[in-house]
Amino acid sequence: MRSSTETLIKAMRIVSDGNDGVVSVAIAEAAQRLEEQQDRIKRLEEENDALRADLLLWENGGPLP
Repeated sequence: MRSSTETLIKAMRIVSDGNDGVVSVAIAEAAQRLEEQQDRIKRLEEENDALRADLLLWENGGPLP
């Protein structure tokens, strides 16, 4: 079974709080990077959806902004 990205991020933050030193910093940074990538993916998916909608309008003879 695969965990959701949100669950992995939360788990990594919990684990990083329970460890000291280098391990804690590395896990916290990995969680931060994963969160940033997830945010970027969401933005790109939204942009893609908007472009698809524009393309459908264009293909059907509708106006483009």
